[in-house]
Amino acid sequence: MRILMFVSNDVVHDPRVLKEARALIKAGHEVTAIGWDRSRTLPEREERDGLRIHRVQTSGSMRLLWKDLFRNPVWWRRAVHIARGLPFDAIHCHDLDTLPIGVRLKELTGRPMVYDAHEVFGYMIEADVPRVVVEYTFRMERRLAPRADRVIAVNEAVKKYVDGVTGGDASIVMNCVDVVSESYRPPPGPPFTLIYLGTLHKSRFLLPAIEVVAGMPDVKLVIGGTKQLTPTVQAMCARHANTVFVGMVPNADVIPMTLDSHAVLTMFDPTHRINQVGLPNKIFEAMATGRPSIVTKDLMMAGIVEREGCGLAVPYTKEGLRDGIQRLRDDPALAERLGRNGLAAARRAYNWPHEASKLVALYEGLPRAS
Repeated sequence: MRILMFVSNDVVHDPRVLKEARALIKAGHEVTAIGWDRSRTLPEREERDGLRIHRVQTSGSMRLLWKDLFRNPVWWRRAVHIARGLPFDAIHCHDLDTLPIGVRLKELTGRPMVYDAHEVFGYMIEADVPRVVVEYTFRMERRLAPRADRVIAVNEAVKKYVDGVTGGDASIVMNCVDVVSESYRPPPGPPFTLIYLGTLHKSRFLLPAIEVVAGMPDVKLVIGGTKQLTPTVQAMCARHANTVFVGMVPNADVIPMTLDSHAVLTMFDPTHRINQVGLPNKIFEAMATGRPSIVTKDLMMAGIVEREGCGLAVPYTKEGLRDGIQRLRDDPALAERLGRNGLAAARRAYNWPHEASKLVALYEGLPRAS
């Protein structure tokens, strides 16, 4: 089957998109992705590991528009234009902001469409955009999502939400990663290193974490990523010898860098609805590398960490983080036990081959073009 994917980023920095594309290619499908290169730093066309990539670039009239919110309709039209020149048998929409493209192409071609809900999109944007935009987003999802022939959800909470929107029964494909090794690898020597690699958003406890670790000279904090807090994180880290900002980290470097750490920081603000329904990639990366996570108590991610005994769930406070770091730093046996538990859980259930098999099975049952 020839599968055409849509994603509103440059494709190559989205681990979920790449994992799903590679799994489908391995299963014998042809996969092409159309993405949006906002920075205009990547080629309009390329091929990586068998994945053909086309990109809409923010150029021409798009550059004159204020913010990506107003560029979306232009991105949708340009993506449809590219797609109409390509052969495809199925449409795969990654997240709500590509669903208008998929629905339009389904209307034009009769090809079946898959809606891949990486999160509850309205929850994700509600802290950063006006309420009227959030309400429009929910209305758009209620109007378009039921048009999908199959729906994928990233976890049980997102499934519950999206099933309520579509009236269907979404398949769950979690954001797990490949298991790094069959046996536990001890962390490196001191200093005790806490790592965060991901989106630099105000709800990720990054600025308080820098302040906490700055007061713990025998601890090191490594932060990598991009987005709204980049200048602030970079400036704050530069003030302290034991806090390091490494910028954007290539996907291939995430696991090796996690292996070089002692624990993974995954403290998300529990008052944000998006965090209440989220299972971050970071807890699966921690499991796969045998490193304990420090997560926010009472969130869904804490439920997994506590059930599998692979990390510490702490209050969303500086004191909570400081206590978690001290417990793991001062009790290496505890840190090792939690790390080994996580690795065992990853090998047993929380791994990408297990999730990829569900994705491949979904496509085997996808209806043909009407």
